[in-house]
Amino acid sequence: MSSSKPISTRPIVPLLLAAILATACASTGVNRGDVNLVSLEEEWELGRRLESDLARELDLVRDPGITRYVSRLGQEIVNTTEMARYPWEFHVVRSRDVNAFNIPGGHVYVNTGLIAATDSASELAGVMAHEIAHGVARHGTEQLTKAYGLNILAGLALGQNPQAYEQILAQILGTGAMAKFSRDDEREADYLGVHYMARAGYHPEGMVSIFRELLRQRQRRPSSVERFFASHPLTEERIRSVRSYMRELGDLSGLTRDEPAFRLLHRRVGG
Repeated sequence: MSSSKPISTRPIVPLLLAAILATACASTGVNRGDVNLVSLEEEWELGRRLESDLARELDLVRDPGITRYVSRLGQEIVNTTEMARYPWEFHVVRSRDVNAFNIPGGHVYVNTGLIAATDSASELAGVMAHEIAHGVARHGTEQLTKAYGLNILAGLALGQNPQAYEQILAQILGTGAMAKFSRDDEREADYLGVHYMARAGYHPEGMVSIFRELLRQRQRRPSSVERFFASHPLTEERIRSVRSYMRELGDLSGLTRDEPAFRLLHRRVGG
């Protein structure tokens, strides 16, 4: 009587995992090679939950004269992106910290301290385009995938992983950012942001000048930009790269550097 050995199924597990990872890439038209286990529907649901909790914890500005301009500027930039068909919201936080950040699901937060530090509409557009680019490239949920792996599929956006959700919320409240982005993430957000703001009609020189101002702020008042630099590594090399991205665009004459509505905004926040 012949005996047969049981067939081992252990090799199937890593193969299955590899297949899942290979098909779970970001689906926005950018970042096609990066692993993201969070669907766009889950990402926007997670954003709704986070936005609701952040609204209770952050000192949000309700002045329509401020929020209307920031939302209008943000939406003009979003309309040039691969994610224009999704709903986005823009929030202004009353804080002297010079900071702005993006969370999953199309939410961008800008501190009044950041608005006060900008000197033109194109500078504010440069910061917002950079944060919007993080959202379009889905860097936040890519970071979640790296941090939690397949556990992210346990229903984080639907409240089935409360411990992970509370950690994410605490991270945002404690550090003023969703995650610490890699240099590659920052370069990608710069590249996309330059193109988005130019398409929206704003001169990308504004991104260069606000980055230089942030570097000066770090020298003069390091505590004011501590949160920004903790999540957004900024170097002179990045600024040189932004200039090279600008050269790809060709003729930039006619693009907006400043506008009267920004000057009104700047005065309202005490800039």
